[in-house]
Amino acid sequence: MSKKEIELAELSLLMEALCEERLSLTEQARLEEIVLSDPDAMQFYLNYSHLHGTLHWDQAQGAEEQIPEAAPVSEIDLPVITQPGPTLRKKYLVSGLTSACALGLIVFVWTTWFRQSQQPVVVEKSIDQKESVASENAIEPRLAAQKNPQRSIHIEASKHPMLQAQQNDRLESTGNHPLVAAKPERLPPVEALPASASDEAIVTFINHRIQDGWKAANIEASPVATDEEWVRRVYLDVIGRIPTTAEAEQFLKSNQPDKHQQLIQKLTANPSYVTNWSTIWTRLLIGRTMSRDINRRALQDFLVQSFADNRPWSDIVFDLVSAEGDADTNGATNFLLAHLNNEAVPATAITTRLFLGTQIQCTQCHNHPFNDATQSQFWEINSFFKQTKIVRKKMPAKAGEKQASQLTLVSLSKGGTTFYETRQGLMQPAYPEYAGVKVSDAPNVNRRQELAKLMTSGDDQKLARAMVNRMWAHFFGYGFTRPVDDMGYHNSPTHPELLNELAHQFVDSGYDIKQLIEWICLSDAYRLSSQFASHNESDNPDDGSTPNFSRMYVKQMTAEQLYDSLQVTANPALVVTDYSNAWNKMLKRDQWLQQFVYTHENEENDETTTFDGTITQALTMMNGPLVMNSLDVKQEGSILASVLKERSPDVRIKKLSLAALTRYPSSKELAELKRLVKERTRFLTTQNVSPQTAIQQSYQDIYWAYLNSNEFILIH
Repeated sequence: MSKKEIELAELSLLMEALCEERLSLTEQARLEEIVLSDPDAMQFYLNYSHLHGTLHWDQAQGAEEQIPEAAPVSEIDLPVITQPGPTLRKKYLVSGLTSACALGLIVFVWTTWFRQSQQPVVVEKSIDQKESVASENAIEPRLAAQKNPQRSIHIEASKHPMLQAQQNDRLESTGNHPLVAAKPERLPPVEALPASASDEAIVTFINHRIQDGWKAANIEASPVATDEEWVRRVYLDVIGRIPTTAEAEQFLKSNQPDKHQQLIQKLTANPSYVTNWSTIWTRLLIGRTMSRDINRRALQDFLVQSFADNRPWSDIVFDLVSAEGDADTNGATNFLLAHLNNEAVPATAITTRLFLGTQIQCTQCHNHPFNDATQSQFWEINSFFKQTKIVRKKMPAKAGEKQASQLTLVSLSKGGTTFYETRQGLMQPAYPEYAGVKVSDAPNVNRRQELAKLMTSGDDQKLARAMVNRMWAHFFGYGFTRPVDDMGYHNSPTHPELLNELAHQFVDSGYDIKQLIEWICLSDAYRLSSQFASHNESDNPDDGSTPNFSRMYVKQMTAEQLYDSLQVTANPALVVTDYSNAWNKMLKRDQWLQQFVYTHENEENDETTTFDGTITQALTMMNGPLVMNSLDVKQEGSILASVLKERSPDVRIKKLSLAALTRYPSSKELAELKRLVKERTRFLTTQNVSPQTAIQQSYQDIYWAYLNSNEFILIH
């Protein structure tokens, strides 16, 4: 067996012991050592924990004699649900299920892990861990006070070959171990910006901290992107579509020195900015599937109004967490209405993951092995949702239609105590507590409102840090942590000073989302080319290395971006300019997306898409109705119809290239395409096709090739 196979077998045994609460301190230290030394091992751990939580929940549902209902009920005046006492388990059934689940888990994670690339991983020694932790604790003092010294584990470098190799100042081979990078240069600490610093000072701070990362990693940045690359990139990232030919030409022809800042401000004032970001957050909050029994449009209307008014992010989150009322009148209620199944376990997990950047779902069954997250903390957050119930009201039936129902989110005056079961089979109580602040569980205390207040106010800036990290990942493809929603002591950010400072400034700006977007898009890093250079080939997060943002990482369009961009390539005159007229088109887009959406129907309401790089996507681009619509020469105002009115082949090809790729063709590309058009037209005429039709089909082929190119579907 190879070293990696042996390590996998050891990791599987350690994870099994962890889930069964029989991990010794020595084994605990070994588990931490393996997971923190290898990105693949970290992914193995996350996959194992996630699947274990799902299977454990399913097993509990089958073994318990009584489970409190989480499904909608029919009366508004709900009785207070009392938690049943612990019941005897069916010993042999549980042990059999546990063995089967463990075997399935090992097979699943074995397959998942070995799908990862076997390329050597470049490991960089980070800045002094104590400085990193101190920086993080400075922004979260209450959480730092809760650290449990008994759970702190120290790994001696002398006992770990990879860590020992990192102490050397030169690049060296460690036998069967991955290649280890040279020791990076340690940089002096950076002074923080004053409160409410100027935009220029904040952008300069971003530039300097990113440059510090390049210096520490001994790399240099790629060249600056061309205006054609940048304008296409910023349109897709900010408003979710490529620019029209008129919009692109307006920017490319401008000689104003501040045209980049002017364009960003113009885009954040564009109606498409509102539809794009409301779509992004609707997808994050409730997914893409349209089968859930909620009012999707009401939620998106709430988000549209919030982004149109540029409401503070803290206010939006407060409304989503504390919302009450019916799904039609208060659109914000639909977020929790979609996740209150299974005793609000999904609501607990997604609330902390989306808004606080913390994944606590794996701790619903056991304590985290090497950080301070405990099972009790998961259920303490869960207890905030104890009072919340769903009421289903029957609405008067319209003529010729079935009787409809309306969902309402209500908070009971008495929530009761939340009980959870440990791995030893003991039932433990949990009371509402967040970041060390205990909330009274007395009657008439609205726990969700108290949770919303704690999340959005005070000196705990998890909300700001999570939003900054997510927004950075949106624009660069990678955040300061990986995954972007798993922040904490166990997963230190790549640029802690930059993350902390942007979080502070985001709070000082009043949680201004548009301002945050402008800071990121005006940074030097965002204006870099996506092309590798000889001096930054190691900056490739796709192979597991740490992102240093020395170039723009290539991203693939989302399904929504592709749909909206193909609308632009068909007829720019039909681009949405007002949300009131956009909903029907967005509804058609959502219906089109359903062919790519697969719902897992698990306890966390997960879903995936079969869009990225699949045969379905390829067929959609090759002969789907959206592409065919772009090739329609008879449609009034279409790109092809206007191109064919031009007499010069050069002008025709240049317009097609600008419409699809937001750039003009190179001289070599132009000459080759002119030759292909000429040969294609000559061939078609020999097949008894009229000259006019032959010319049309030749340019249709050129446009089709542009739309099916990697350059079109990638954000670069």
